[in-house]
Amino acid sequence: MAEPQVATAQMATMFDLDELKEIIRSVVREEIAAALETWAGYFEPTIIEPGSPIHEDLVELLRLKEEGKLKLLSYEEVFGDEDELSS
Repeated sequence: MAEPQVATAQMATMFDLDELKEIIRSVVREEIAAALETWAGYFEPTIIEPGSPIHEDLVELLRLKEEGKLKLLSYEEVFGDEDELSS
């Protein structure tokens, strides 16, 4: 049986962090579009139906924001200092 290959931290340093983020975003956009096309339900722009679960979630997020109960985290709060990521 072949030995599985394991990614190392050294491999991650081959990409600039901003380049890696853009690659991931691009792949995600392509995969979502492909998945929705196979379900024959993708019409651009995508419309969120009022009353749907995602619409209700977005309305709730807006309400929390307007009440000052929603805090958006900065990039540094979510991912830490860029210097920490490169070490």
